[in-house]
Amino acid sequence: MRRLRRAQQRDAQERKIFKRQAVAAGAAAVITLGTGFALNKGIAANVLDKHQLPIKQDADTDLLADREELAIGYLAFNGDQNRNGIPDGVELAKCYAALIARLPWKEDITHGDETYKWHTPQFGLETCDICGQTVNMGPAGIVNPKLGMEVDCPLIALHYMEHGSFSYAGDVHNARVDVAALSQALQLRLACGPDEHQFCIAQDADGDSLSDREELAIGYLAFNGDQNRNGIYDGAELAKRCAALINALPEFEPWPPPPTTNEIHKIGYYMGGLETCYVCGKTVNMGFLEIVNPKVDLTVLVGFLDLHYMEQGSFGYAGSLYKGRTDVPLLMRVLGLRFPQEPDEHQLLAAGDDLDGDLLTDNEELAAGYNLYNADQDNNLVPDGIELANQCAEIIEALPVYEPNAPGVEELYKASFMQRGIELCEICGHSANMGYWQVINPKLGLSIEVPDIVCHYMRHGSFSYWGDRHGKGRIDVALLAKILEMPRRCGDLGTIFAPADLNQDCKTDLADLAKLAEKWLNSTEPNPQ
Repeated sequence: MRRLRRAQQRDAQERKIFKRQAVAAGAAAVITLGTGFALNKGIAANVLDKHQLPIKQDADTDLLADREELAIGYLAFNGDQNRNGIPDGVELAKCYAALIARLPWKEDITHGDETYKWHTPQFGLETCDICGQTVNMGPAGIVNPKLGMEVDCPLIALHYMEHGSFSYAGDVHNARVDVAALSQALQLRLACGPDEHQFCIAQDADGDSLSDREELAIGYLAFNGDQNRNGIYDGAELAKRCAALINALPEFEPWPPPPTTNEIHKIGYYMGGLETCYVCGKTVNMGFLEIVNPKVDLTVLVGFLDLHYMEQGSFGYAGSLYKGRTDVPLLMRVLGLRFPQEPDEHQLLAAGDDLDGDLLTDNEELAAGYNLYNADQDNNLVPDGIELANQCAEIIEALPVYEPNAPGVEELYKASFMQRGIELCEICGHSANMGYWQVINPKLGLSIEVPDIVCHYMRHGSFSYWGDRHGKGRIDVALLAKILEMPRRCGDLGTIFAPADLNQDCKTDLADLAKLAEKWLNSTEPNPQ
């Protein structure tokens, strides 16, 4: 009896200590997170609440542990992924609480595979250590019969989740909800992009809506969410690009069999029913498209719901009938796509072997010192030939103009040999001068003639050209790169960055240290310990 009394006294003392720690931690959270948040989407401002108990190993202080964020597809270094001013853990806890409130009780379910909540009342109350509210002390939980899952969630935990915290502290239960298991049991799709169709996915280190494995398979970078620096996440940009390509493909009916062709095409399988989008409520046919690439003898199935989500920037989809994710590597292989940039008819193919398909021939790459096996050497999602042509055009346009063989000039310059006449681009009809620039490098004793029509094509990403005066042709890429001394500027194709220049701005400073601090815990290991 004495032992039992001492154990009860010890438990009571521990609860008091935990309560003091929780209150103190709540005050510390106020200091850490700030006093208020500016919001959009009409969501009420998050009021810092002492119920929002901080946790260990929470790099971005959003009240989700780093391991929890990895498990549910959130970013460990971004505390407000959807940029609505509410810490992700607070928003998620309140969202789960609202969803659980709408679940039926076990006694009220109408069919056997319906997710429900249960509670076994007991003769006793549990008091919240923060506000003193009382709830029944009995056990409770969430059950998903389809997945065969059950997650413990006592009533005191629901009270804390309503206040924005997965951790809870009462005089009976002191613990934390299993966030990953609860997310799976509730089958909740979490939107973290500017468009709610763009779902978060697990093991996505850079938060670009492409998993690390997908990025590895298609040749993207797992730790850079915007490789071409255009302000659009790579996954969203790629999904929209794939949707545009699919919509532009010629479509055939499954019967009679489509005609024999070597071109990529699609076959429509329409069904007598509709499916509703989980996010926006749009209805689409419940059938699918079969995308066929005869050249590589591969096909991939894309549902009309999948296509709707890809148009909104997501490879994941959820509707009234189907939920899942498109096979991204297979889809890109079938579409013959890697880069998300818009095609330009000015980008004419060169005569000669182009092993990596970057619009530079193998001979040109060997002569100019580029990699003929890598179409995107600097990993910015722009083919090397297009990038180099753009950079050369920018440099030539910025060169000073002098007379040919001007005395005393040692810098790179150009001389004008423009004529009284115009030349028309055979692609777009642009009017260029029929003359040319002579680009001169006095130090190397080299020069090259660059017709104005060629400058027009290089601005469009092509070293090949087609005008009504110069006809079809291609400038000597290796000679031009040598004369311009490429790479001439930081960031030009072929720039060699110092190992410590992590942000690749050709300077080693505190900005690189910040980059290191941001990424140092990221891992591509499938099962990090």
